[in-house]
Amino acid sequence: MSKENEDIWVICPECRTKLKKEHIATHMKHVHDKKIEDFDESSIKVLPEKKLKQKKSTGLSIGIIAAILIILVAIGGVAFFILSELPDGSNDGGNSNNLGWVDDYTPLYSAGTGSDNFWINFPVGSPSVGQSVDHLTWITEDLEEKPVVFVCHRTGCGPCTPQADRVKALRETYGEDAVFYDLDYPFEGYGTAEEDILNKFYEAFYYDPNGGSQVIAFTGVFTLINDGGEAKIGWHSWEGNVADADMENWIKDAVYYYHINSED
Repeated sequence: MSKENEDIWVICPECRTKLKKEHIATHMKHVHDKKIEDFDESSIKVLPEKKLKQKKSTGLSIGIIAAILIILVAIGGVAFFILSELPDGSNDGGNSNNLGWVDDYTPLYSAGTGSDNFWINFPVGSPSVGQSVDHLTWITEDLEEKPVVFVCHRTGCGPCTPQADRVKALRETYGEDAVFYDLDYPFEGYGTAEEDILNKFYEAFYYDPNGGSQVIAFTGVFTLINDGGEAKIGWHSWEGNVADADMENWIKDAVYYYHINSED
């Protein structure tokens, strides 16, 4: 790919996703199973080049800058201590990725109804297939700021521990890019769930993809995704274990789609 394509952005003619021109061929292959050669070049819309904002010089003295840095370091230390002491409920803290990777990222999953899609309505396999979703209030409220991830599990449940640990580990990496809910309803003798956590634990099964029994661990990911030219809530959920790489890819896709479809 030539150097001149690195800063050119285009719109996918299939799903209307914005991405760099150098990534369009890979995107068409992996997301839509098509070759770029199958499309007329005129159907791939090129976005106008963004103007860079000029930064104003501050004129602050070295002494003032040093004082500000000391204050920021102190605030950062306090914030880290507070976040480390939070209970395992909602946590949107952690190590920041600063979203620098998003500009060069190509998503793996698109909107649809299958097992490899972000769903808009209830998916294939659900008793409510094709019906619209009346999303839970705590999901929609959090989506005003960030994508959302939850995992329902029970401390003392051996089979569901690996998935719970997997999601909590990913929270350490993407905790500033998404809101994570650790919805733990411990078995007797392993602790007690707070009322809010317990309520969300049961409410989350509204998103059970097959409408069956409450199988744990149960995981859900929510974002904003383009569907027919409109940003809508896209979601996916799983019962049981999800492979480490797959789980991370879904979360990265959710962060990417939210970044390009939410209003600044």
